[in-house]
Amino acid sequence: MSGSEIEMKTMALIAAILAGCGAEPGLAEPTPPSLERDAASLAAHRLEGGSLPQMRLLGTPRGRDVLARVVSCALPRGTALTAITRDGTPYSFAGGLGLAPGWIEHAPSGAERARVTACLRLRDA
Repeated sequence: MSGSEIEMKTMALIAAILAGCGAEPGLAEPTPPSLERDAASLAAHRLEGGSLPQMRLLGTPRGRDVLARVVSCALPRGTALTAITRDGTPYSFAGGLGLAPGWIEHAPSGAERARVTACLRLRDA
């Protein structure tokens, strides 16, 4: 499986986990455990101090694109999350639509995850 295929499956998995419905039926191949942990980390935790937890997605351009889309859908305009990769490279991800504004203070609710998932799917349509 190519890196691009893995990243696409990762994006689908993140969308499914944010929606609270598990993996999508079309994901026949197992998802690498580290990617499942990244997606679960996004869905299960509040974003302490405006920063993203350390995760594998930060290490690839496609992964950072996925994170940028999630943050853009979830957080309001004027909000930004920062992340530093394992090699010390800083990144910033800007909010946009504000469909899950409470994510900074608490784990996103089921309704918030569903709205973010819908946003991600519409942007990929």
